[in-house]
Amino acid sequence: MKSFYTRLAIILGGAMYVTYALASNRWSSPYLITVALVVAAFLPYYTKISEWFERYGVLNTGKMFIGKFIRFVWQYGFNMAILYMLLKGNIIKSEDLDIIGGLFGAVALTTFSSQGMQYLAISLANRDYGNHYKNVTFALGSNVIISALASMGIVWIQYVFIVMGVVLGFIGSLYSLITDVMCIVAPKGGIGVFFGTFNPVHKTHMLIIQRFIEERKLTKVYIHPTVVPRMHGKLLHNGIIRIAKMENGIRIYERTEKADAHIDYFPTGNKFYEVENRLAMLKASVDDWDMNDQVEVVYYPNEYEADGFYAVINKIKEMHPGERIHGLHGSDHGGMLVRAIYDESIGVWPYAIVRKDNVSATAIRAGAKNMTSATVTKIIEILKDSYIKKENEHIEINGVTYVYSNSRLLSLEKHENLSRTS
Repeated sequence: MKSFYTRLAIILGGAMYVTYALASNRWSSPYLITVALVVAAFLPYYTKISEWFERYGVLNTGKMFIGKFIRFVWQYGFNMAILYMLLKGNIIKSEDLDIIGGLFGAVALTTFSSQGMQYLAISLANRDYGNHYKNVTFALGSNVIISALASMGIVWIQYVFIVMGVVLGFIGSLYSLITDVMCIVAPKGGIGVFFGTFNPVHKTHMLIIQRFIEERKLTKVYIHPTVVPRMHGKLLHNGIIRIAKMENGIRIYERTEKADAHIDYFPTGNKFYEVENRLAMLKASVDDWDMNDQVEVVYYPNEYEADGFYAVINKIKEMHPGERIHGLHGSDHGGMLVRAIYDESIGVWPYAIVRKDNVSATAIRAGAKNMTSATVTKIIEILKDSYIKKENEHIEINGVTYVYSNSRLLSLEKHENLSRTS
């Protein structure tokens, strides 16, 4: 009950109950009471299950539309069960649904509208308007109320509902189909971008960059890591998560007493190498793979702070006016987040990779060997707390001098700038 989302779900379940009871005058209907209780108890989990289905579809296919279709099928089935219960209990009348396509049409419009509202909610969260989970929950709740009013037979609301279903359904689902097709028919040539945590960079990252360059005939690929993932930055600022400790150049997060029980604050893990360490590893990996002529590691912290990877894309577009931009991403959860940014940054041709090997950054952080280049492995060893080093010690890696400071490998230039600022 401490969870905001539990309380919100109870309010929405109560609002749904009152709305239908006022219209039908069936306050004691076991069907209505059951539906309201299901909504009140299940809504926070409904969001989690919906996202799990979508992630499963994208993970195994790399196709955003398939993920959204699987999510649609699950939500359609759930909405069908709810509406059927209301019809069975005579809470709503079948003739009131005729204008919106009867039972099946009403459920389809409800689900399309829900998908679209969730898509808009997530897009707003990506732009730092609200947060992902809260926005999606509000979107679902709003759709519940609008669906209830439309199902009561209020004609003007039904027309609004039809428009919402068609328009938001297109935004939520069909736009992903368009960008999936763009992924297949993308023209050759131009500049590539590859965003992620790279926590740390590993062999598969480099192999898919090679494939990306060859298949899209790219002249250059820019790699930019997350700084502090923007979601974590806000959560740290608000005291919802904290850095529990630093270990081997890695910050380890934990939830605080302000954290909400329903939210997964660490969908890609709670252990992150400091960004300076990830940058050093990326540059070393590009050098080890002899790809310096084609791949450039860039770091625009001010732009990233202002508007995340959207701003980084705009920066690269300014550097290459008129050039075609291609965006590489994986099919995991982090890849889905990046793909959403590509899709919303008009003019980026996506390039999806379905990962099927066992190489992973999580395994490397846990101590797995032979998953990254020799120099990256060396950096990981240097960063270990057991490695003998001194504060402000100069360390040379592939001809680049770094200064070890506060568990981070700072480039000499950056260290000098920080020293002057201090």
